[in-house]
Amino acid sequence: MKKIFILIILMLSNYNAKAQTPNDVVGYYKLRGGSHYLKPDGTFVIIGYATLITGKWTLKEHGEVNFVPDAPKESFQVYGRHTPELKDSTKFMLSNGLHEEETFMHIGKLKAVNPKLQRVYVKGHRCIKFPEVYTTTKKVDTISFTSIPYSYSENKDYKPTIYTFNNTEKFNDFIVNHFEDKDNYHPFSYLYKDGGLYYSKHFGEKQGLNDALTESEFAQISGIDFAPNVLLYTPKYKRYDEDIESELFKLNYTLDEKRNAYINHLNYVAGEENTEDYDYNNTNLLYVYKKINTSNKFQSSFLIEQKSIFKDHCKE
Repeated sequence: MKKIFILIILMLSNYNAKAQTPNDVVGYYKLRGGSHYLKPDGTFVIIGYATLITGKWTLKEHGEVNFVPDAPKESFQVYGRHTPELKDSTKFMLSNGLHEEETFMHIGKLKAVNPKLQRVYVKGHRCIKFPEVYTTTKKVDTISFTSIPYSYSENKDYKPTIYTFNNTEKFNDFIVNHFEDKDNYHPFSYLYKDGGLYYSKHFGEKQGLNDALTESEFAQISGIDFAPNVLLYTPKYKRYDEDIESELFKLNYTLDEKRNAYINHLNYVAGEENTEDYDYNNTNLLYVYKKINTSNKFQSSFLIEQKSIFKDHCKE
């Protein structure tokens, strides 16, 4: 009798696991210090302290919920534009993630054997400022970047990926993005059980999704595009992430093709960006930067020019 009872319990347990559907899992959860939004369309948003993760979720067997985050496909991206005021100079904004690992840069063609790249930041730097802008009079036909994770810095056999971008459109004003390989970009799993999500000993009870979505504008996004074809930045390098296809944007902004910039024709005052106290948050003028897609990559060891482009500002 006892054996029969145990068998019935096991059968019921298996039945409940199999009976779970994605609709059972859709909901809002507070778990591991973050807000988790699992949406009916199979997308998710996780919001925590200084963290925003988006991606796709699926329900597997036995209540396993698998999460595949949106992630950058390449470690480096370069965006460019024409800025007539620079004349014979070229500038690079290098504050977007290049300080998170040992990063290196080279302007011009690389040698086929033992290429040499220059450090962007001092090795072991502690302080950076925003924005870090490098200005040069070098001819910029090609630009190369690579990085070494700090955990690999002593591994002499490690061969990083070197990215080379071809400046076919003769841009003279660049923004460079670097993406460190983070845990947030890797798939992970939770367990759906007892009306909630488990991660190890952590538990988050399922709550209503619709009300939770209305409380956060970030929760309503459907995903992160890590490689848009166009970026908009203010003169002080604040990125503008609003939808430029929206009716509100089209109502307020017009494209000045000569300046390659969107201008808020309701508020912009000519020349305001040249004033000393121009506000970082001022979005009246938005410069258009275009993604450079003419690039190639290869793995190789390289020589290091130790003198860095930027100083460690803690030591100034």
